[in-house]
Amino acid sequence: MLRALAERDIRADMVLGCSVGSLNGAVYAADPTPAGMARLESLWHGLEGDEIMPTGWLPTSVQLARKGASLHGNDGLKATIDRILFRETFEELALPFQCVATSIEPVGERWFSSGPVKQAILASAALPAVFPVVEIDGVPYFDGAVVNDVPVSRAVELGARTIYVLHVGNLDRPWVEPKRPIDVAIQAYWIARKHRLTRDLAALPPHVDLVMLPRGEPTEPRFDDFSRTEELINQAYGATSAHLDALAGDAQLDAPAMPVEDR
Repeated sequence: MLRALAERDIRADMVLGCSVGSLNGAVYAADPTPAGMARLESLWHGLEGDEIMPTGWLPTSVQLARKGASLHGNDGLKATIDRILFRETFEELALPFQCVATSIEPVGERWFSSGPVKQAILASAALPAVFPVVEIDGVPYFDGAVVNDVPVSRAVELGARTIYVLHVGNLDRPWVEPKRPIDVAIQAYWIARKHRLTRDLAALPPHVDLVMLPRGEPTEPRFDDFSRTEELINQAYGATSAHLDALAGDAQLDAPAMPVEDR
């Protein structure tokens, strides 16, 4: 999606990121060019799942039952950020960038926009039970998707007139008869996220244009399955490219005729 935007010289005035979108968003904000997006794509092509989420010898069901606050540490995620984001602070990025995390105490939505950027990304992407809680200035945080997964409301609050949404998850997944208690918890989490997005889209002011970029129609991999990265990227690139070209064509058809000067 980012490559398709960059190739068409559609450049954001501000970038908002949540969870893994905070990493991708920060890299885009650092270098919003086709070359920058090629570097980001190269990173994802080269990643193996166990680099970010180390595979243990215990089966997942046992891991979920063992003591501890998370299944994995975040050392792999830290190393991934260091490999691709050569900036220390928000202020060093080429574009204004903000990312959201969920504050645990006090409970709330916290937006980071200044100071060290790596810790803010780690907090925004701290998927509950998968990665550990991240403490910043004495306050514990985890994944921003808990409070604001697709932050269109934040964009409106900051004065956006056109919003491009790059959402790679599937909020239209049907209810599947659960086999384990964890299945119920996961589906409840998805329902909460979809409810928030539906409510925020319904509340969009009439003067705001929203462009929901398509990701294609891939089958759903496991959250820790990195073996189909190329397929997912190519599907989203093709679908988004076609969508943007169609929008550009419609805009040209709707544009008023330019006056022609007689000579």
